[in-house]
Amino acid sequence: MNAPSRPRPRPAPQTGPAVWAAADLTAADWMVPVGTDEAAELEAALTAAQAAAPVPPLSRLAPILADVTTRLDTGRGFCLLRGLPFDRHGAAAAEAALLALGMHLGKPLNGSAPAVQRLVGQPPAEAGTRSGPPRFHTEACDAIALLCLATSPEAPAHMLVSAGAVHNEVMRRDRAALAELYEPAPLIEEGEAVPRAVFTVTGGAFAARYTRHAVEQAASLPQPGAAPLPVGLRPAFDLLDTVCAEPALMLRLEPRPGDLLLFNPHLVWKLRTLAEAAPDAPEAAQEFRRLRITVAHSRRTVAEPG
Repeated sequence: MNAPSRPRPRPAPQTGPAVWAAADLTAADWMVPVGTDEAAELEAALTAAQAAAPVPPLSRLAPILADVTTRLDTGRGFCLLRGLPFDRHGAAAAEAALLALGMHLGKPLNGSAPAVQRLVGQPPAEAGTRSGPPRFHTEACDAIALLCLATSPEAPAHMLVSAGAVHNEVMRRDRAALAELYEPAPLIEEGEAVPRAVFTVTGGAFAARYTRHAVEQAASLPQPGAAPLPVGLRPAFDLLDTVCAEPALMLRLEPRPGDLLLFNPHLVWKLRTLAEAAPDAPEAAQEFRRLRITVAHSRRTVAEPG
């Protein structure tokens, strides 16, 4: 006897502060003010880390970080902290302070690689050879902290897009394509194929997860049970890529040394402009540190059984 088929999802337009277009926002919507006392507290933490001493508690920064948590979960989905002296005491001290700061937001994601990763320069060469519009991507975590340590005038801007706004534009253009993006498809995650839908709504909470190459990789691997992409999924991905690259939707940010960009990848997608580099790699004109974070009340993108 065949199991009953899972009912197809019924997408609805997304609303709320996390559904935005670039033209809707001013710097006041995403810039988090940092006072002199908070900057002095981080200065002390960096000085301690530089001397290989324990990083003191960040009690003055705690209320700001609580506000950041709210902004990421129920606000615009991203924010930028400016005015903190992250770039004044060396990379190792900045990494230790970033890790301490991340503990206020959730639990740093720690796998086989170090929790704080070095990102530099441009994306890998093969990323620049893809045809069509640039692809945005997300990562398997609940928040990302991206710390700028060095940059240059020639460095590419960091482009963000609201997943909710993309969702609504795809709905406006092609409802059938949007329905495809609510259907789970296997993607490679931590070396294994797991089912994920691009868009889900669980318990009333919208979440979005898009990593096209991981879905295409899962479909192409010679593994038991592997299946080709559904007929309608590739054109739905093509439309999604096109919408993501709409200039009216993309927000352009140009971080300065010491800036800390934080975003919720379930709500905000980022265009890849950086590549991972070994800690001992030569200095680069553009250098960042990335910390991936999980939180207790995550927006889940795993489709629930029907």
